[in-house]
Amino acid sequence: MNAPRNIELRVVSSVAEAESHRATLRIDAEHPVPAPPQSAESAIAQSQAVAQRELDRLHQAATAEQLGLGQHINWLIASQAILIHAFLMLFIISSLGVVAQNYWLMGGLALVGILCALALHGSIDHASKTLALLVVQRRAVEMELASACGRAPTLPKDTAKHTDWAGPLFVAIWILLLAFSATIRL
Repeated sequence: MNAPRNIELRVVSSVAEAESHRATLRIDAEHPVPAPPQSAESAIAQSQAVAQRELDRLHQAATAEQLGLGQHINWLIASQAILIHAFLMLFIISSLGVVAQNYWLMGGLALVGILCALALHGSIDHASKTLALLVVQRRAVEMELASACGRAPTLPKDTAKHTDWAGPLFVAIWILLLAFSATIRL
């Protein structure tokens, strides 16, 4: 396989063109010209630029993942608040004697609440693991930049913590509400 060749570009003026003050560009492909050697300073500058671009990419990805994690937590809290409110309203209305208490509806609300809590907790767990991986990669790139150019790392020691117990707590609340509605029935 042939190595890529640098093509020499020369400006050559011909006799007829010398009078008209024009120049032609002739590409001489027969005589390859090697690339000039890269100085140590430019090699260091290039590696620092590559590391800085990677750091910026990781920072943007981590920021996007943090926003996604926050949205998942917001959806978990909002869905559980709506379902608990519906459950309690149904319970209060049925306890006033206005409507006969429908245990199947209350049990269905409780099961939907459990399923929503488990599904959203799984997505929160996945997003937090992805964020942790991005933070580890960013720390490695920052350490590389620190050793290459003496730049101090700017990433905080700990990332924002989320509550690992939010999903299981909502599941426990729903199980208690389901058990409470079943005991009232008896």
